[in-house]
This record gives sequence, structure tokens and C-alpha cells, in this order.
Amino acid sequence: MRIVLTGGGTGGHIMPFESIVEALRSTFTEKQSTFPGFTDPELLEIYFLGIVTAEATEFFNRYQVPTYNIPSGKMRRYASAMNILDIAFRLPLGIVIALIQMWKIMPDVVVSKGGYASMPVCIAAIIYRIPILLHESDVVPGSSNAFVMRFAAAITLGFAVSRQYLQQYEKKLFVTGTPTRTLISDDRKKESKQEFGIPAEEHVLLVMGGSQGAQQINDALIASLPELIGNMTIIHITGEAHHVAIEKVSQEFLAKSPRKDMYKSFPTLKGAKMTQALMASDSAVTRAGASSLAEIASLRIPSLIIPLDGAANDHQRKNALAFEAAGAALVLDPTNVSPHLLTQEVERLITDQQLRTAIIENIKALDFPHAALDIATLALELASGYLPSKK
Repeated sequence: MRIVLTGGGTGGHIMPFESIVEALRSTFTEKQSTFPGFTDPELLEIYFLGIVTAEATEFFNRYQVPTYNIPSGKMRRYASAMNILDIAFRLPLGIVIALIQMWKIMPDVVVSKGGYASMPVCIAAIIYRIPILLHESDVVPGSSNAFVMRFAAAITLGFAVSRQYLQQYEKKLFVTGTPTRTLISDDRKKESKQEFGIPAEEHVLLVMGGSQGAQQINDALIASLPELIGNMTIIHITGEAHHVAIEKVSQEFLAKSPRKDMYKSFPTLKGAKMTQALMASDSAVTRAGASSLAEIASLRIPSLIIPLDGAANDHQRKNALAFEAAGAALVLDPTNVSPHLLTQEVERLITDQQLRTAIIENIKALDFPHAALDIATLALELASGYLPSKK
């Protein structure tokens, strides 16, 4: 049996494949005897086709998944000559390369995580009539997924509320949630704090702005740092482009603070180190990327969500509103971020025990611990020639 994974463009489109790959392998082994002969049930081959960055190469090498670079075109939401280059050259080139690679592999199913990098592979799958399992992590689909949905055999959703935007596809919608990192566990909080040199009794605030960092969150946090650091330890993921400047300013702001070592900044955290940071956290300030929110729900971390203003289809704001409507987080409008308001909302999040208890209870409804397993099961059903049915 051969399965092609595709997706990318951002870290959030790649990370869920960690648990999906492991779930595909374990489910294949468990159900191997039930697969039809035309799928070659003696062997499971998994490939990744998409934009292969250095990060993606490192990621998939870790799981022994061969990668093939497929160029793609990105349609920007602003005027740019790159739009013409991407649509007129990169996307057609990517489709041709995808057709060639897909012909060589001829998979039984394509599992797409979405993003502009998935388009050439999905178009090739449509041409070859290979079933597509499409996963949409956000409340509203991106433009690439919106196009592919009409051709997909099954669509898995990260949020149940997404159904109201996709009623025309109701028969092939499955609410699975978004897969999280495989080793994530709230049972390892004390151990994870020790990995960062943080005493177990310290309240840890994780501040993260997505895979590229967030200048808006960085600026507000640094201005609030002298006041916040007195009550908590802060793990701050700044983004690589911002880290040097942030380090310099934070050292100046905290030069006389007896707790200056309780502020720990990193340009980025990857793999096991990012998992440890999440597990060490008691509270979080975050953007509204679907993968980050899924991990926050999994660990029951009370959070202040500041969605990215102007994200495609306003998807981050809608993700954040889904958490707010469920009483599963505090949400701060990105047009209203200031150091004073950030400090006020963070202190409220940390000190209001009634609020924290309510968030921890309410967030359970947004946690899908079997997301990867459910997606893997659907993918293997499609690979076996069956249209998955709802139970």
C-alpha cells in the first residue's frame, strides 16, 4: 500500500504529520490482514510530496519518510509581481513534476493537510483519480482547500463549527480534530520545567507567535516584562528574525531585576524542545494557528489568544472566536493590543482561579485525542477502495 502526504507552506501544515505517520503505521499493522490484494498489503510505503524545506527534510527524515520537492505558486492577497511568476510558472511547473512523481509512485490515497504547497499534488491526484483525504484545521477553509474540497473523497475537520461553512459537503465531512505531537502529556510538567531550569513551583507563561514569531506580541510583552516577571517565569519564542533585538532590549529592561533569569527567550523551538515548552506551561499567550490551539486544548492550558490581524479568510480570528464561544480561552482583539492591556489580561488569566477552572473544564470539548488515529483509519479505508461511512 502506498500513501502520499502533501501540504505545507507553514509549520502548522507539517507538524500534524508526525502523529498521522505513526497512526498510519500502527493501524496498517493492526488491520493488514483485511486489506484487498490490489493494495499490496504486505508493505506500507509513505511519501511526502510538497515544498521540501530544510525543516521539512529534517522532520520527515526523522520518521523515515522519503520526500520529493514539488514547487508551487502562492497567491498573495496583495499586489505583487510574484503572483504572476507563481501562477504563470511555478504552479504549472509544480503540476508537471507532481504528475511525473505521482505516476512513479501511483499511491492508493493522498492525504492533504492543505496550504498552497499541496495544490500541484492534489491536482495530479484529481487527474489520476486517486482518492484524496483532505484535512482542514481551521474553522474556515483556505483557498487551496476550498478548491480541492469538491474533488475530495473525505474531508476531516479540526473544528465542529466548520460544518456551518461547508454544508454542501456534509456527506463527506468528519470531525476528527487536529492531530498534536505524539509525546505531548500533562503528566510531564515537573520534568519539563526542569529541562528549562525552572523550579516546579514557578508559574510558567509560554508566549508564542506562530512559526515566524509575532512582532506585535513581542513588542507588547517586552514593554510589560518588568511588571510580569515578578509573578511568573516566561518562555518566549520570539521568531528568528526578532530574537537578537528582543534579547538586547530585554536585558536592558531586566538589568536590575532579581528575577531576570526567569525570562527565557528563544528564536524558535523545534521537535522535542517545543513539546517540552508546551508541557512546562501553566498559561500561554498565542496566535490562533489551528495546530497551536489543538495542543493547548490537549494540555488544558488556560490561554490568551491574540489572532493574527489580516490572516487569509480571517481564519485566525474565527479560530479564536470558536475558543472564546466555548469559554475555552480569553481573546484579545489584535487591533487593541497594548502593554497595559496585555499585562491586565495575563494577570487575570493567572490569578483568577475561577476563570482558570472554567477554561480548563470548557476546553475539553475542543480536544480530540484520537485525531491522528481517526484520520489514519479513514485514509486506509480510502486506500482499500472504500468510501468511509459515518458511524
